[in-house]
Amino acid sequence: MSYKVLLKSLFESVLQEVRPQKLISQACFIKDERFYIHDACYDLRHYRKIHLLGSGKAVLPMMHAMQALLGTRLHQCVMVGAYHDQIPTQTCRYIQSSHPVPTEKSLEAARCFKSLFENFHEEDLFIYLLSGGSSAMLELPEAGISLEALQQATTLMLEGGLAIEEINSVRKHLSAIKGGKLGASTKATGIVLVLSDVVGDDLHAIGSAPLYCDTTTFADAIASLKSHNIFNQMPECITQYLTQGMQGRHHETPKNKPQHIAHYIIGSNDVVLQKTKALLIQHQIPTTILKDKIEGDAKVVAKHLYQFAQEHVGTFHAYLFGGEPTVIVKKGGKGGRNQHLCLHFLQLLDTHSQVTFLSAATDGIDGNSDAAGAVIDTNSSNIAAEKEIDIQSYLSHFDSHTYFTKTGEAIVTGATHNNLLDIMILLIEPN
Repeated sequence: MSYKVLLKSLFESVLQEVRPQKLISQACFIKDERFYIHDACYDLRHYRKIHLLGSGKAVLPMMHAMQALLGTRLHQCVMVGAYHDQIPTQTCRYIQSSHPVPTEKSLEAARCFKSLFENFHEEDLFIYLLSGGSSAMLELPEAGISLEALQQATTLMLEGGLAIEEINSVRKHLSAIKGGKLGASTKATGIVLVLSDVVGDDLHAIGSAPLYCDTTTFADAIASLKSHNIFNQMPECITQYLTQGMQGRHHETPKNKPQHIAHYIIGSNDVVLQKTKALLIQHQIPTTILKDKIEGDAKVVAKHLYQFAQEHVGTFHAYLFGGEPTVIVKKGGKGGRNQHLCLHFLQLLDTHSQVTFLSAATDGIDGNSDAAGAVIDTNSSNIAAEKEIDIQSYLSHFDSHTYFTKTGEAIVTGATHNNLLDIMILLIEPN
């Protein structure tokens, strides 16, 4: 088995190890009518009603695990996700929403949740399942901001290379439910089970923090847009709203963590890296996890990773990186940050360096393609030459998925109903 085939197989095995159902079963249990999560305990007999809610890419498998755990104790179940799944109406209401750009479905979902939270009783308990992708699926613009304007702004930010924290700082200040606003609308006790899709597991950023609080300001949101030269491209109603907010004419997002709502991270990129390391070691491959998370433009990241590989050539070892690079899209090809990163890395790779490199998204969907990512090795450039494929042409057209489809190096897993950032495996092969 080639190392390229091995790494692809290992990635698929890791996805099974970090399934949301498995992570919940490892973190939560009920004994004597007490719900235990990490070091916390909730006596379920003290609550009038128990509500199960959630939003994000992983919401359905998380829901199935919690339904099995809570059983008939549940009063109601309402979930918001991006995938088309048939759920019996007698067990849960499911709103299929949109990602990564909000639509009318996103507004429908947000209005539903806003109404639910405002009507919860103080003696109720809600358990909220939060995962990546929630920001787009659950949206309610502030007064004066149209859905069309929000869609245009979202597209500009996604294609402008903004980090997710920067995008969410803008989203929180344009939304009536993000940045802790939804949590502030109820006095009910809340438990939020979180699958983190942001670097550093920052609860202020995950899902745009509808039930937590916010450390960013209107000024920060404007600064993020200006630093990427897209503030003046934003719809007028958005630039006007943000400017007025900076002038104190709109309320800031809540800055204090709610005392009645507790957040618990049950899955993260670090978990993915640890599971990957364990599998590599099982295959007798020495492995190191690099602590610094991958961020920034994919082209720059590729250069740094290639330089790292050159510095470590000669010693059989696997190095693991986690995080989420960004891509500034200038032409409308097909692909995503992981495949774009692999293509940039391949362009640098010479035929003398014995290296295998994988980069893939744990949600199974890289950008606007149906692949999770790609895996390449020293022989990849020979494959391209045999097929008469010009790497630079596909790079310049941001068409990495078409390239890797032609070479057979794309990793296709399908949507995983999960989202724990991306993983990169850099394997320095023995000479």
